[in-house]
Amino acid sequence: MLKNDQIAQELFSIITEDNTIEEIKETLKLYIDSLKSTTMHSLLAEDNEYQICHLKYIQAYRLYQKTDFTEDQRALVDTLLARKDERDLEHTTLAYMAGLLDSYRILKYFGLTAE
Repeated sequence: MLKNDQIAQELFSIITEDNTIEEIKETLKLYIDSLKSTTMHSLLAEDNEYQICHLKYIQAYRLYQKTDFTEDQRALVDTLLARKDERDLEHTTLAYMAGLLDSYRILKYFGLTAE
C-alpha cells in the first residue's frame, strides 16, 4: 500500500505545483497509461477475440514484410502504421481515463464515494 500512497503523494505534488492544465493533464495521462498497461495486458491475454485479431495482424504483417515494395512505398506504409499506432495509443489512454471518470461519476451519483 505504501507504493500507492507514494504515487498519490507524487501526483498531488505535481498537481499543486505551478503547472499548466495541459502539463497536469499530460502527467495524469502518463500515470493512467501505467495503470492501464497492467490491467489491459491481463484482459487482452484472456480475450479470445483480441487474440484472433492479433494473430491476423501478425499474419498480415509477415505478408507485408515479404512483399516487394519500393523504398518510398515501404516508407509511406511504415509512416502510416506508425501514425495509426500513435493515434490508437492516445485514444486508448483517453478511453481508459473516460472510463475512470465515468465510474467515479456513477459511484458519486449513487452516493458511494467518500467525499
